[in-house]
Amino acid sequence: MKGEQPSFPGFLRFAWMFFMQPVQLHRLLRDQGIEPDASAWRLWRSPEPARAAARAYVKQSALLLFVGTPVSAALVAVLMSLAGQPVNPWRLAVGVAVGVAVGVAVGVAVGVAVGVAFGVAFGVAFGVGGDVPASITGGVAAGVVVGVTSGAGAGVTVGVAFGVAAGVAVGVVVGVVSWVVVSVMFGVMSGVAVGVAAGVAVAATVLRLPLYPLETLTELVLCYVQRLWHVSTLRYAPVLHHDLSCFPHPFLTRHIVLAAATDPELARRALDACAIAPGQRCAGRFALARLQARELETLALAHRWTEIVELQGEWLPGVEGAGPLLLALREAARYLAAADAASVAYHRRGHLRRAEDSLQALENQLLTDRSELGRELPTVLAVLRAITRELREQAEAAAADTIPNPFITTNPLTPEQGRQLFRGRESMVRQVELLVADPERSASITLLGPRRCGKTSLLCMLPALLPDTQCVFFDLQDNPVDSATGFFEALARQARDQARRQRRWDLPPLPPGPPFEAGARWFEALEQAAGDRRILICIDEFDRLEGLFPGDRRELLQLMGLVRATIQHRRRLRLLVSGVTPFDELGSLWDDHFINSREIRIGHLDHPAALDLLTRPVPEFPEHVVAPEVADAIFQRTGGLPYLLQLYGSLLVTRLNDLGSRQACLDDLAPVEEQVLAQAASYFRHVLIEASPEAREALENMTRGHAPVLEPAVRRWLERRCLLSPEGGLAIPVLGAWIREEVLA
Repeated sequence: MKGEQPSFPGFLRFAWMFFMQPVQLHRLLRDQGIEPDASAWRLWRSPEPARAAARAYVKQSALLLFVGTPVSAALVAVLMSLAGQPVNPWRLAVGVAVGVAVGVAVGVAVGVAVGVAFGVAFGVAFGVGGDVPASITGGVAAGVVVGVTSGAGAGVTVGVAFGVAAGVAVGVVVGVVSWVVVSVMFGVMSGVAVGVAAGVAVAATVLRLPLYPLETLTELVLCYVQRLWHVSTLRYAPVLHHDLSCFPHPFLTRHIVLAAATDPELARRALDACAIAPGQRCAGRFALARLQARELETLALAHRWTEIVELQGEWLPGVEGAGPLLLALREAARYLAAADAASVAYHRRGHLRRAEDSLQALENQLLTDRSELGRELPTVLAVLRAITRELREQAEAAAADTIPNPFITTNPLTPEQGRQLFRGRESMVRQVELLVADPERSASITLLGPRRCGKTSLLCMLPALLPDTQCVFFDLQDNPVDSATGFFEALARQARDQARRQRRWDLPPLPPGPPFEAGARWFEALEQAAGDRRILICIDEFDRLEGLFPGDRRELLQLMGLVRATIQHRRRLRLLVSGVTPFDELGSLWDDHFINSREIRIGHLDHPAALDLLTRPVPEFPEHVVAPEVADAIFQRTGGLPYLLQLYGSLLVTRLNDLGSRQACLDDLAPVEEQVLAQAASYFRHVLIEASPEAREALENMTRGHAPVLEPAVRRWLERRCLLSPEGGLAIPVLGAWIREEVLA
């Protein structure tokens, strides 16, 4: 049934795992709540629910000790007899008895796995090591048993990281003890002979040399059977049955890659096994790198850029687990995805130029990279270059003999796309810089402004405008969360992703635990990680936070308390919240917790900035396409709202290109405005939805040409959202045109 623990293995399976798969045995014991290095006494008294498995482990280990010691000694005796060396049965019996006694004593006092290893090793070493005529043969045979048992026992006890090293250490100790005993009993020269023989045997068996030729031949045959006859043979590969193979199998990488095409789960098991076996780790890394490169090439040829950007696939690790090379390739994929999505040739060319720059940076990075993935990525890089070149040629052909259309209407401006369009916000950027840079002030920043006025664009621009500050942009609208845990997880994920992309800086991950305790520890870790730098966390659409806690406001109070503590006590970590609604409209909860917040208001562009944006948005925009009088007319209709300015500009250039004209005139504005009314309908509709009944009535009256008498609260609401002109009329006349057509008609 689902959730049940696997049953404890039978004796034969346990013995095999003890000697050949000690790391997997270690993991199995851990999964069943057993401490592999615990003493037999402690294991026998284990509490429920692990008691049954712990006692089974003790029983199987005892049986292995009692059976393994005489069997190993008998095997050594047979080898000695075949070599023509006499065997002293009484000494052999005494050695077995000593070994079992030592194993039991060590198992009860120290640890079960160590007891079995020492018991078998001591039993053989003492049983044959003292027979002088058989010094060499006995030393070698004893060394074989010492190496195998001590290495396996240490592998069970220590686990993945130190199994082999611990096995070598234990084997050497037992070899030295054997040498000392023989030296004392039968003279130095005989002891030296046995010691040398035992040392060679220990080294050979701990490294599993006797098995290596057979394993290599087996791997070769299995690989070519799968390659030639397409029969799945990876399940029989030695790496899946032997944890401690110390030398590489030459055909294992090719075998895993072949199997991955038909049985990815089996290939994944083989990769996990390679991570355990010391000699196969390099083969596993090469196989994974080759599989990742092939998957990236397949995704690129299919233009599945989203999966590359997220590094999601059968073999890709995801953004959190990615290294520098995959993160660099991800950047190029981001631009290629944007180019595929762009409908304007000017924007597509810009994205493709940035993609080419990213690919060039990745190529330079590969020149000094010696990793397995670095050797596989050149083929992927060549595919991406060919795709970029083809898309660039198409974009150049589409843009020929047309006016470039740089205006952006759907997404916020970013440093990569739209920095030249960012106008009229210099004073606000200076205010943010001064507040963030002041080490004596523990104030957060509140950026307030109406919708579509450029708040998000300003936040997106901060990383380029504040180069000594790591700015983290987190938009609650684009990261919908429904709990405090989801909020902190999404915030930490965005912060780490942006820091790696912008500054190649690894921020600390969110620690485990209850959400607010984890968030507080994470903020503390960010403060420590900042060093001489500063971190600014920008939370956009902050007024949506109340939606996270629709029922229980205690969590909202906890979050606000954490925000207030961060504001008051952090010097290198600062918060910036951005939204539409001022705190006094949200309630006392917000005012109380943001009492030290410094407010920055952002509104519409002024007349000079708006005209400059429309007449010369980018340096390559031809002069006289948009005459000053046309730009002034657009400004009057939009009131300088950045979104509407960009929309008018984009639609105007599109109209000129469709007509084959090179200069706009006032007559072009009427058909352009018809398109504006259609494309900006959601913005206009949202203005009315957010308005109170009194504010909506005032907007409708202003549309009719009436000068309404406004209550102070209504006037304040309209002024804060830049909807009321200084003369008391509608500040955005095109909004009035939409209300007239859609509401009052």
